[in-house]
Amino acid sequence: MTTRNMKSTSVQCFPSEFICSICQDCFTDPVTISCGHRFCTPCLCLMWEDAHTPTCCPVCKAISPTMDFKSTILAKEHILPTRKSVVCQLPSSAKWMCRKHQVIKNYFCQTNKSLLCLCCSHSPEHATHVHYPIQQAAEHCRENLLIHMKSIWKKKQENQRNIKKVTSIFRVWEGFVNHRMMMIRAEYPKVCQYLQEEKRRHLEILATEGKIVFRRLRGNVTRMIHMGKLLRRIYGELKEMCLKADVEMLQDVGDIVKRSQLMQQHVPQPMDPQLSTWSIPGMLERLNNFQVDVTLDDKIQNCHVALIEDMRRLRCRPDHGDTPRNPASSEYTPSWGAQTFTSGKHYWEVDVGVSCNWIIGLCKESWTSRNDMLLNSEDIFLLLCVKVDDNFHLFSTSPLLPYYIQRPQGWIGVFLDYECGIISFINVAKSSLICNFLSCSFSFPLRPFIWRGPK
Repeated sequence: MTTRNMKSTSVQCFPSEFICSICQDCFTDPVTISCGHRFCTPCLCLMWEDAHTPTCCPVCKAISPTMDFKSTILAKEHILPTRKSVVCQLPSSAKWMCRKHQVIKNYFCQTNKSLLCLCCSHSPEHATHVHYPIQQAAEHCRENLLIHMKSIWKKKQENQRNIKKVTSIFRVWEGFVNHRMMMIRAEYPKVCQYLQEEKRRHLEILATEGKIVFRRLRGNVTRMIHMGKLLRRIYGELKEMCLKADVEMLQDVGDIVKRSQLMQQHVPQPMDPQLSTWSIPGMLERLNNFQVDVTLDDKIQNCHVALIEDMRRLRCRPDHGDTPRNPASSEYTPSWGAQTFTSGKHYWEVDVGVSCNWIIGLCKESWTSRNDMLLNSEDIFLLLCVKVDDNFHLFSTSPLLPYYIQRPQGWIGVFLDYECGIISFINVAKSSLICNFLSCSFSFPLRPFIWRGPK
């Protein structure tokens, strides 16, 4: 008997209120949306995923919020109390009759996937095997298939989020590499002429590494898009398997479950790119000629609530809510330098240790008396380290830009050239440039700023 005939026979066994209006078959994992209509969860998931307009009910066209997969329930006890066994779905046939005992085969042997009558199930051949009534075995199998479907859909949604994440990096990667090359070019003329060859090698390696990472990012996106298609396909196959007759489903389910499990184990993860750290010979020696001692002013107690809130928002992923905290908590320790700078060249170092989150740099003097200091404000020149999940990310302000380089630990140098409008941040341990602000125009006093979160 073909699947098409089996499907129509199955539908005839159920009242119309138990039929999904999308697939025109009995419900698979039914869910009720806001307008009150009920559909198969797989049917609704696939239909709404392909929708280019606001999601709406397929029956009454009422706008409905996108379904939260966690709210989906398996409601077979309430929705399908009249589900019948495969015996009522299939016509009488010699192959469902035991030739030896001339009774219907009502039991399924889990060991060799065969149908048995009650007498055969007690025979010596099957005495050590596990047997279940066909309907019970089929229901257990369907529940297992639904579990795999939920897991597949969850992985597919995760894969889609990962595509968006890497695509976002992919779009700005060339610009980031070009911007970083511009910063490196600006740094090398400050050292001796004999370092020109070192600069050329640095830029060549940086450009080559940037192209390699760019190709990997593009490949990462391509693999995740391909995996999304595979996950959708296996999801549909699991749905079709649920609709098969009990016996056919029990005998065929093994391969698709194995493929489902294997596929979920190989879902590609988003790439977190990072450029190598390259030391610049002579840079620290040059900067040490302008070293000053920066002390902290204990009289300035401004905690800058808005700045801390911005920092917390950076730490949160788009699909996770932010947990409210007390902004005055002792885990936040903003500090201002006692000195202000209005001219000249100045270099100092700050120990951030192994802190997960910190901010260092310079700000306009007037910010010491304000509480509306935001990371997108003007006249703040800061370097930030933010921990997101188990990864560390670097940002600079004015404007807010990400830096895909290794997180510095320990001492970080800060260099100010007031007249030339330059502020640079240095990884002291590796004698390498983290980032710099070029071509700024300072016409106001600048005061050092330090904020360190907990380890």
